[in-house]
Amino acid sequence: MAQQSLAGEAYAKMRALSTEIDRLDQAAADRFGLNRTDMRALDILTNGPLAPSALAQRLGITTGGLTSVVDRLEKAGYVRRRNDPRDRRRQVVETTDATAARGREVFQGLVEATTQFLSTYTDEQLLLINDFLTRMGHLTTAYAETLSGRGPDRLSMPSVPSRNPGLSQ
Repeated sequence: MAQQSLAGEAYAKMRALSTEIDRLDQAAADRFGLNRTDMRALDILTNGPLAPSALAQRLGITTGGLTSVVDRLEKAGYVRRRNDPRDRRRQVVETTDATAARGREVFQGLVEATTQFLSTYTDEQLLLINDFLTRMGHLTTAYAETLSGRGPDRLSMPSVPSRNPGLSQ
């Protein structure tokens, strides 16, 4: 019974955190002068340049819809289109220095506070936290695929094994 109660509490806390992340996303989008979809695109692109089709897929929108997103981001000075260095017939979309500068302005306080917060955990605790976040990420991705009709009709426990020795599943 205690395990079920703890699991319920964890689930409730994840939902509450998700709500706060949504609120943070909106506040950040406002500071960037963007809508949420444009902000999500920018967030994805901070991991590196992508072909427009790959970005559209990650956002879950059509390539036609993505053209409007990239046009707005380009007009705001946050992204640029350039030829793919591996295939000059294709283009990629990448962030600009303005994106990094605004990102530091908006998120530096959170980065510093998070770094300080994480330093209060032991390495063993951080291994468990990282394992949980990785596996929840896989589960969430799989469920998004299910909801969008691109995944199985029924979702099961993530088949991602724990990558941390000594952690039970």
